[in-house]
Amino acid sequence: MDDLAEFRHDLDRIEHRVAGEVTVGRSRVRILAGCVALLVVGLLLPQATSVTSLTTLLRWDSEAATLPLRVFDVFVVVFGILVPLVALLRRRWGAAAIAMLGSGAASMVGLFAVWSQAGMVARTSHAPHVGLYLCWAAVMVSTAVWLPVVLSTAPLRSAPPVTSGVLTPRDGH
Repeated sequence: MDDLAEFRHDLDRIEHRVAGEVTVGRSRVRILAGCVALLVVGLLLPQATSVTSLTTLLRWDSEAATLPLRVFDVFVVVFGILVPLVALLRRRWGAAAIAMLGSGAASMVGLFAVWSQAGMVARTSHAPHVGLYLCWAAVMVSTAVWLPVVLSTAPLRSAPPVTSGVLTPRDGH
C-alpha cells in the first residue's frame, strides 16, 4: 500500500498545483498587455493641467494635485501594472483575483480623481488631462478583462473532497 499512498500523494500535489492556475487566452493576454502599456504611457502624460504623475508620486507636498489623484496613481502603478504582470507571468488564481479587485478599486478611485481635479478650487486653472483619462479607461478595461478570467476558475479547495474516504478507506486498509 505504500506505493499506492505515494501515488495518491503525487496526484494530490499535481491536482493542487493545477487547480490554482488560470487560463488566460491569447486575445486577453494581448488586451491586458495593451492596458499595461497604455497605463505606462498615461503615467508619462500630464494627469492634470499642471501636474504629471511623477509629481503626484514623488512629491506629496505639492498642492497642485488632490489626494484622490495621488491615490489613483499609486493604484495604477501597483494594481494596474505590477500585479497584472505578476498574474500574467505566474498564471495563479490569487494573483489574478488581486489584479481584478485592485483594478476595480482603481476604477472607482479614478472616478474620484477626475471629479476632484475638475472641481478643484485653486489660483491656477486645473482640469483633468489626457493622461488621467487614459489611465482611467485602461484600468476599467483591465477590470473587465480580468473579471471572466477570475470567475471562470474556482479558488483552491482547502477541504478534502466530498468523496474522501467513501471510495477508499481513510486509514489505508
